[in-house]
Amino acid sequence: MSVLWTETDLTHATGGSFPCAMPIKGTGISIDTRTIEKGDIFIAIIGENSDGHAHIQKALEAGAACAIASNPIAGLPENAPVLYVKDTLQALTDMGRYARHRFTGKVIAITGSVGKTTTKEMLKTTLSAFGTVHAAAGSHNNHLGVPLTLARLPINTNFCVCEIGMNHIGEIAPLAELVSPHIAIITEVASSHLGYMQNLDNIAKEKSQIITALPVQGVALVPESIYGLEIFKETAKQQQVHLQTVGTTSAASIQISDIHLGAQKSAFQATINKQHLTFSLSSPGGHLVRNAGLVIGAINALGVDIQHAISALASFQTGNGRGKILPLQEQNGLVLDESYNASTLSIRTALQTLSLLAPARKIVVLGDIMELGEYSEQEHLSLLPNITSNADLVFCCGSMMKIVFEQLPPPLQGAWCASAQELIPLIQSILQDNDTLLVKGSNSMRMSAIVTTLTAPAIRKN
Repeated sequence: MSVLWTETDLTHATGGSFPCAMPIKGTGISIDTRTIEKGDIFIAIIGENSDGHAHIQKALEAGAACAIASNPIAGLPENAPVLYVKDTLQALTDMGRYARHRFTGKVIAITGSVGKTTTKEMLKTTLSAFGTVHAAAGSHNNHLGVPLTLARLPINTNFCVCEIGMNHIGEIAPLAELVSPHIAIITEVASSHLGYMQNLDNIAKEKSQIITALPVQGVALVPESIYGLEIFKETAKQQQVHLQTVGTTSAASIQISDIHLGAQKSAFQATINKQHLTFSLSSPGGHLVRNAGLVIGAINALGVDIQHAISALASFQTGNGRGKILPLQEQNGLVLDESYNASTLSIRTALQTLSLLAPARKIVVLGDIMELGEYSEQEHLSLLPNITSNADLVFCCGSMMKIVFEQLPPPLQGAWCASAQELIPLIQSILQDNDTLLVKGSNSMRMSAIVTTLTAPAIRKN
C-alpha cells in the first residue's frame, strides 16, 4: 500500500508534535479500533458516548503506524508513536484540508435529500473507466465522514467523489468548502430532516450552499424538476457558476427521452450538446435514470469520452440496502432491498420500482421515517395513495407506520408490530412462490434484519 501520511505531513497539517523524532509511514486512517488495519493512523475522536483515547494502546498493539491524541495516555512508553494535538476532531478536519490541497485530480461533490450514495457509486463506476477513483466509504458524509474521506485520499488518484450530507441549517457550507469541488451534483430536495429544517425552502437553500464552494465557471447539476430550482439558479448566478439541468423537456441542459423501464434494466436516450446518446442500465427504476443523467452531466463537464462512459455506466449495480434485488431463501421470489434508509419521496420511488419487478403478489414492508418532527404524521399518511395503488399486502413497524397501517383497506393489512424483528415470522408465514417484497424504513428501524433473514445467505455475501 502507498504511504498517505508521513510525520512531516502530519505535523504540517495539524500543528501537532511527537514526543521525539520518529519516522511515520501511515497507509490509512482509522477512528475505530474494531476495523483498524496495520499501518493506519488512529485518531482518538471524543464523541458523546465514547472517547477514542481509551483505545489508543489497543490501536498501537494492532499495528497502527501512530495515534493522534489530545490528552496524555497513561501507561504508554515515552517514545510511543503518538502525535499530540489540541483537538483531535480539528486535527482530522485539518488533515482533510491538507490532503485536499495537495490533491491535483478532479473532485466531484454530491448532496441531496435522497440518492446521494447511489449517485456516488454510479459516478465511481463510470469514472473508473478513465483512471483511479477515490470515493467516500458507505455514507460518510458528515463532519466526521467528509474529512475522513479526504484524509484517506491518495495523492496520485485521478478522481475523488465526496458525499456531503446535512440535517441542520449551516452544515453544508463548511463541508463543501473543505471538499472544494470542481463539479457539484444536487440529486433532490425532499422532506428528509423536515423536523429540523421546517420547510422545503430551507432545505433547498441549505443544499444550494454546495454551489458556493465551486470555482468561478464551475459546474453544478440538478434535476430540472427539483424543488427550489430558482434558489439554485440564483446561487449559481451569484457564484458565476454554470447550472445545468437534467430533465425531459427541451429546456433541460441534458434532455432525457425515450425512457423504457423494465424489471431487469432501464434504457433511455439523452441529448447533450446536440449529441444524441443511447444508455442502458443494469438495474431497474426510474430514479436511476435521473441519477444517470446527473452522472453523465458530470462526465460531460469533465470533458472525457462520453461513449466510453456510457459503456462503463451500463455495468453499475445497486448496492445492499439501496435497491439491490435478492432472491427469497425458501420460495421462488424476490426482495427489493431498500432497507438502508427512507424518506417519503424514496418510499414513493421504491413502490414504483416494485411495480416494475412484481409478476405476481406485491408485499410491502415499511418502517418509520425519522427526523420529520411535527410533520411526521402528515408525511407518513401522505404515502397512503402510493401504498394502496402499488401493494397487495402490507406489513408495518414503528409508531408512525401504525397510523398508516390502520388507515389501509383491510384486505391490504398484513400485520403491524413495534419492531422489524417481530415482523419476520409473520412475513415468513404468508410467503408464496413468485412473491416480490419491498423492505424499506429509516436505518434506525433495522429493516435490514428482515432482508437478511428472508434472503439466501450465499447471495447476500456477494
